[in-house]
Amino acid sequence: MEVTNLSKQLISLAVQRCRLSGDPCRISVFLRQITVSDSVFTQISISDTGVGSCLKEFQELKIGYNGFAEWDGMLSVTTTSLGDSEIFHYKVNLKENAPNKRLIKLPSSPKKNAVFSGTEVSTSSAEDMELLLADMSSFLRKMIILKMHNIAIELVAESRDEHGLQHEKVVLATELRLPSPESSNVLQLASGLEDYVCKHRNFNEKCQSCFSSRDNLKVGNGQACRQKHGNDALTVEVVIIISDNELLGPSNSSPSCLKAFESKTEVLYYREFSPCSVHQSAVKALGSIKWNKYGLTPRSISDEENSLVFEWENLPPNTHIDIALHCYDKQVTVPPLRQGIQLETKLVKEAISLALDDLKERYTGALLSDHALKIHNYAPDLARSISGLILSSNDPNFRDECFSLLGMQIGNVEGELLEKCIKGKIISAIDMNDRKPPGLGCKAAVPFLFGDDHFQEPEYMDEYDEGEEDSCNLMDF
Repeated sequence: MEVTNLSKQLISLAVQRCRLSGDPCRISVFLRQITVSDSVFTQISISDTGVGSCLKEFQELKIGYNGFAEWDGMLSVTTTSLGDSEIFHYKVNLKENAPNKRLIKLPSSPKKNAVFSGTEVSTSSAEDMELLLADMSSFLRKMIILKMHNIAIELVAESRDEHGLQHEKVVLATELRLPSPESSNVLQLASGLEDYVCKHRNFNEKCQSCFSSRDNLKVGNGQACRQKHGNDALTVEVVIIISDNELLGPSNSSPSCLKAFESKTEVLYYREFSPCSVHQSAVKALGSIKWNKYGLTPRSISDEENSLVFEWENLPPNTHIDIALHCYDKQVTVPPLRQGIQLETKLVKEAISLALDDLKERYTGALLSDHALKIHNYAPDLARSISGLILSSNDPNFRDECFSLLGMQIGNVEGELLEKCIKGKIISAIDMNDRKPPGLGCKAAVPFLFGDDHFQEPEYMDEYDEGEEDSCNLMDF
């Protein structure tokens, strides 16, 4: 397991070197089964075409001592930069406690006027190749949800059959995506998470029975940044997707489809463009969100195998929520800079709230607060009362004005039709008021019940979540 964790760290460092390059790059992960003195080993090679390594990242690698039971702790590193005339070779002894004593320099080799850069890190382990392959595949498939620009990824496995013949299998390969002005990192994450949801989170083909189109996906995103010297530094991006399938049922759906719409949410967490276990800052931020403002009630928030899992109490049937959270520094360094927990917690909380607000703004009736849902219950009775008042009036001018405001012809209008129209207006007003910019008093954003609903929306205000709950009553609507 420690070798698997080490391999993930090495892949993450390769991503950083590719990001630092700024040019199209490729990361290749190669697993090969080898036999030495009747013992079977798995050889692991991780290479990239990014900038050459500064070697500092290998001095700071961390690995538990129980990982050395099936591994000698040695890495072979080959690296070169564009301006180098040589290819440099090193051995890295991770059993060495002193970081400055880990590196052992080996003879270099000439580049023969070739112009390229890149790094290859390799090691061997007694761990089972199939287990390593499964872990690496899962890790990289989560990574490609990010749909990173300028980085293509491949995972290749080579093994011998009973006749001693070598067989090479491409387990995973992605195409290179070039950046464009329309495709920001958060939009790429949203697109990748949509694909992930449509495949029922198991990375296979899209489920056509549940997602023949993407009309039943509601997608919201939020981004929060800390600026340093006028430039964005630490950035937190969040994508939230609500999916539903009204036709889902035990009699007409497969077990995998039913499981995909359970009331549990695993938070996908990324740091510096790599999947990782959820950071304490994110746990703190997610736990401090006032979910009832969005009509959500977490029954439990638990840590399951280094993943943060929400179980929701009041989700509608056949509805699922997916959350992806990405923290990264736009100033690329190898190894990455470490940020303060307090700052990151604040940015994570802000980005999550912005993503939830984005969902509410885009989709009418989505994520209504507990308060708005309670007021919804009064809408039928109120509509019935107003309808009765209009129809029973003997004042023709009053009736004409009411029908005009409702956009209806005064003709022979049935009470049921009038009541339905008024109820729709009431619910629309409640929903619109529930989508008001956070941090404002309830009456500041109240729309008109009848007539034109256009009004100037104030800008989003910081620290909105520190105030008390809005104190509204039915008459505000």
